[in-house]
Amino acid sequence: MEIAIKQVIRIIRPGIFCALQDIGRFGYRHLGVPCSGASDRASMIYVNTILQNRPETPVLEIFGAGSIFEIISSCTVCFGGAKALIRLNGQEFDFSKPHKCSSGDIIKIEKLSSGTILYLGISGGFYAPPVMESVSYLKDTHLTTFKKGDKLYAHILRNHSIPSGAALKLPLISKTKKIHVFKGPEFDILSNESKAEIFEESFRITPQSNRMGYRLQGHPMSKLSTFEMLTSAVTPGVVQLLPDGQMIILMRDCQTTGGYPRILITDESDINQLAQRSPGDTVHFAIID
Repeated sequence: MEIAIKQVIRIIRPGIFCALQDIGRFGYRHLGVPCSGASDRASMIYVNTILQNRPETPVLEIFGAGSIFEIISSCTVCFGGAKALIRLNGQEFDFSKPHKCSSGDIIKIEKLSSGTILYLGISGGFYAPPVMESVSYLKDTHLTTFKKGDKLYAHILRNHSIPSGAALKLPLISKTKKIHVFKGPEFDILSNESKAEIFEESFRITPQSNRMGYRLQGHPMSKLSTFEMLTSAVTPGVVQLLPDGQMIILMRDCQTTGGYPRILITDESDINQLAQRSPGDTVHFAIID
């Protein structure tokens, strides 16, 4: 099969956040480099599977509504993630299945009715020179957020048939689903009262949240006694207890070490669910025995 790297999309309006993501950047945490990668891996893998790409193939991660794209070269595309109102040349269109677009087509994301993030995939996969074996967003490199006028490249597969995707369903996104967690290494520093409350109470995601971490606001958790810990390794999904008794859930761009107690560890599949929630949404934890 013949493959060519071509300009495929021009950014007319990037929206809140628009960047390439793949499965992540691994093997460099000892250098302080975060894993990064798609916030909602399940939706990214859905898009790639339906387009018959490898699961880790780069996609475009789009936060919120308002983005507008112009197709430069004919290509087959598909969206996954949040449910959205998407228009093709002014007409509402269902992009949850693959669709062949032509040069000059305009795609506009007008409204998200569930979830926060959309993933735009392309048959063959987007292309950019990798940094540390990944094309995922990385601050202070060329792998940054896109701006108006930027052009995206992709591996275009010539004479490639359009997959139907008929047997695949979009991953379910629920803003009310309980977030399943394991007890973290420092869970037992919590008072007995807080050990119960953390699974009984709901916590609100605050505006001070991003791809590094989701800060939560709720009834403050209390510790048995004054506790000091050495800086230790952290990963996406770790729930840290802050000095004021509030919590933060570390997300895909989180740091590699931290000095706050790791009281919970989020189940991998539920990091995807968390990624689709916004400030103001709530989180209710459920323990995995």
